[in-house]
Amino acid sequence: MPIDPATAVIAFVSLLGATGVAAVTLRYYEPPPREGEEETPEPYFETAAFFVLTAALFALAGSVIAHVSGLAAPYGRVATLLLTPVGLYSAYATYTGRIADDADEAGGLMGVVSALVLGVYPVAFGVISLL
Repeated sequence: MPIDPATAVIAFVSLLGATGVAAVTLRYYEPPPREGEEETPEPYFETAAFFVLTAALFALAGSVIAHVSGLAAPYGRVATLLLTPVGLYSAYATYTGRIADDADEAGGLMGVVSALVLGVYPVAFGVISLL
């Protein structure tokens, strides 16, 4: 049973994005201390939680983008392709501090990864449609 190319792209991009968020979480995220406990929080638990949560959210976003791009043949694809410059510029602006300049480093880098995922999805769907 062959796998649908759009499903493969959604899985690949969402897992790649979730891996990026997990790396940012492990390296930069400083969770708040637990109430009433002297122990420091477990960083691997937060990393796994962020990985699962963002993988699900990125897969949902990819499914919505794939659905919208397939609605009205040429117009849906063009409309979703407009997400690419918006997503890539948002990633650049977040990384340089033009957007969310008051966020901490972990939050800013998670925003960069999320914007990159949204910017990459339409291009990836366009590439698989040419195959």
